[in-house]
Amino acid sequence: MKITRITTALLEANFDWNFVKIETDEKITGYGEVFNGPAMGAVVREYARLLIGEDPSSIDRVLRRLKLSAVHVSPGVAWHAILGLEAALLDILGKKHRMPVWQILGGKYRDEVRIYADCHAGDALSSIDTLLIPRTPAWMSGAPDARDPSSVHLKRHGWDAAGGEELTPASYARRAREMAGRGFRILKFDIDVPTPHETDEYNRDLSRGEIEYASALVGAVRQELGEDIGLAIDCHWNYGVQAAVELARAMERHKLLWFEDPVPPENIRALGEVQRNTATPIATGENHYFRLDFERLITEAGLRVLAPDIQKIGLWEGRKVADLADLHYVGLAIHNIAGPVGTMAGVHLSAAIPNLLALEWHAASVPFFDQLIKNAEGPLIRNGKVRVPDTPGLGIELDEDAAYRYRKPGEPFFE
Repeated sequence: MKITRITTALLEANFDWNFVKIETDEKITGYGEVFNGPAMGAVVREYARLLIGEDPSSIDRVLRRLKLSAVHVSPGVAWHAILGLEAALLDILGKKHRMPVWQILGGKYRDEVRIYADCHAGDALSSIDTLLIPRTPAWMSGAPDARDPSSVHLKRHGWDAAGGEELTPASYARRAREMAGRGFRILKFDIDVPTPHETDEYNRDLSRGEIEYASALVGAVRQELGEDIGLAIDCHWNYGVQAAVELARAMERHKLLWFEDPVPPENIRALGEVQRNTATPIATGENHYFRLDFERLITEAGLRVLAPDIQKIGLWEGRKVADLADLHYVGLAIHNIAGPVGTMAGVHLSAAIPNLLALEWHAASVPFFDQLIKNAEGPLIRNGKVRVPDTPGLGIELDEDAAYRYRKPGEPFFE
């Protein structure tokens, strides 16, 4: 079997959803999804020069060749492209040998994968581009802009999760009630949001008023949910060590499952200092790409929860990271901002590892998520879980006709 063609398509959702399709001389087609980033389609198509004519069954060698070709620009968007291609290659292998991807990864530990819902801070559809600037997708033409791009606060992740709605304890509790009502047993909320107490935008500090405001938001969610539903919060790397420690300690009363990305990801010593000064588990990993990084997060920072991104480490490497973490009795809360193809890739990895806590779902406000699954029998996620498929490959096919309606203007669509 040889690879004959590689094409891409880009959709505007809450983020850009970048899909890749690999075709073979045996008429077997594989789909993958590439992490959001500038010009991702062009990067994927550049790799076609190395892949055309290759046998996809030699997946480990092929992936190593792709990574070696990008050693001068790794990891970043080069890895994003390679790992989207990897998912498509595994989809092909599964279809070729009539095996689900989880079986290629070594078998499954569970028949259903628990999903945690990223609730942001509100319930309106918000869409941001590759530079985190809010936008109105082309398919929503005529809808009001979510936000004037000139007013973007970079510290605040460029995210207007409530579509301009005031962020209050009541709005957080309302969102928590809605998502718990949909069957999710773990929820995550952003707390790096604008507050009435804003001080300096750049110094990574938090005033007492900001900390109390964040604690009130989370407290309202905990009161709404009770003790039976798991709760996590995300900070998007915005704070310094002292601010992160003070915020983490203020959150201890809310009994969080994890406290995600309080400080920038590159300083593992700083992450360890935060972890050693709070009883709440610190989680990070979505901006780490190598097993060595994850080993250091465990052994040097003492983290007990890792959050690798399914599209940044991939299924092949993700299985190895999970094995490494399991040696130290560390759990994985897998980060995922993908559409249905990338999410299903995450389901296969989640099924194949013993130490899964949950897989993220970031697209609750995207109205066409399930429309993109060809011949879907109802929603992919039901009562906060995804049934692990027994069908070959990833177990789903992208509905290209449905996807075409949400394409990004000016970008190729599987051309």
